[in-house]
Amino acid sequence: MTTPFPLLCLPRLALIPVFQCMELIEVIAFSLLSKRTHNLSKYLRKNTSFRCILEIETDCVCMRIPLTDGPSLTLYFYTDDSTMIEVMFPYKKIQWKNIGLSTEQWVERVLDVTQCPSLSVKLDAVPKFDVFSVFEVIPKVTVLEIWSNCCNALAKRALQVLSPVTSSINILKAPFSNQEEFQSFWMGNVEFLSIYNDNLSRFQFNLSYLLISNAVKLELNEVPLSLRDLNRFFSYWLDKTSNHRLEHLSVKSLGHFDENILLSGLNATRFSENRTRELLSTNTFSQFRVFTGGFDVRRKDGKLAAITFAKTFGRTNINFDVSP
Repeated sequence: MTTPFPLLCLPRLALIPVFQCMELIEVIAFSLLSKRTHNLSKYLRKNTSFRCILEIETDCVCMRIPLTDGPSLTLYFYTDDSTMIEVMFPYKKIQWKNIGLSTEQWVERVLDVTQCPSLSVKLDAVPKFDVFSVFEVIPKVTVLEIWSNCCNALAKRALQVLSPVTSSINILKAPFSNQEEFQSFWMGNVEFLSIYNDNLSRFQFNLSYLLISNAVKLELNEVPLSLRDLNRFFSYWLDKTSNHRLEHLSVKSLGHFDENILLSGLNATRFSENRTRELLSTNTFSQFRVFTGGFDVRRKDGKLAAITFAKTFGRTNINFDVSP
């Protein structure tokens, strides 16, 4: 007969090398046993952090943790049967017994143990359970993604609670009921906002939205803006009458492209070969590495910005990047 090893009887210093030799899946399993094992796992885990992806599904909360050696560790907490936690590890499926943790307690413990500096939250379902309590235990979000299958109530609540602690927001479905709600969100202090065309015309989306945005980085994918609107926006930037926080603007799929319309009246200077190499070496352009046109524009206070564009798959991508 095998006698269980009294791990919790070891002194703290003896436990440290034990935890350093444990795999992440073992540390997480240990942390879910009790409050004491949770605290030990949290403070004795070696200083290694992981990127986590938290997905809200119809009947469960799923957490995916890509590992450094390639595969992912995936945990499922099914709310209709919370007695078990399903674990998907490369080439095998495991079930852990739940000691009575709620959904938010389970999420909080996994986040504590993984010490994840990068957490993505993906909403692409209509959950059958109360997911709002989960948002309360999330300290910081790197990316919040709202997909087309997410219900409006959940999406709006997520934006309300998580926007203040989120670095990047990707919206494939605008959950707002009217123009006032959309404007209130749009004018918030967002670091990075990526928004896809979801019939934004119902909010009367136009040039004025670019002028009142407070985003540091803004990407508009298939959002209807004309070249003349973009030209006017660049003119406002040159006059220091637009978003002063803006560092990057990307606009995709504008239909017919006319360089003269885009650059009219901006006193733009075409890139030299040296300038092109300089900008590419600093990895300025997030949308493309080979572009068909590039110009510098200088604001009246001396601030420099680059306007670049390229055609990919029949669409025109336009980037606007402000120099540091």
